[in-house]
Amino acid sequence: MDKQKILIVDDSEMNRALLIDILEDQYDVVEVDNGVDAIALLSKHRTEFSLLLLDIMMPKMDGFE
Repeated sequence: MDKQKILIVDDSEMNRALLIDILEDQYDVVEVDNGVDAIALLSKHRTEFSLLLLDIMMPKMDGFE
């Protein structure tokens, strides 16, 4: 069975690395470092992701946007 896919959106490389370490055994994890890239990725692959984890305070586009 394929792993469910999670998208992590966070401008902190350390936070992304920590989450990947925790989740990678059970999930297929994809990461981006800003909201703009997340929107671009989701517009092409929206149905592939089961969960989106995002930082609220980021440059370019925050988590609320």
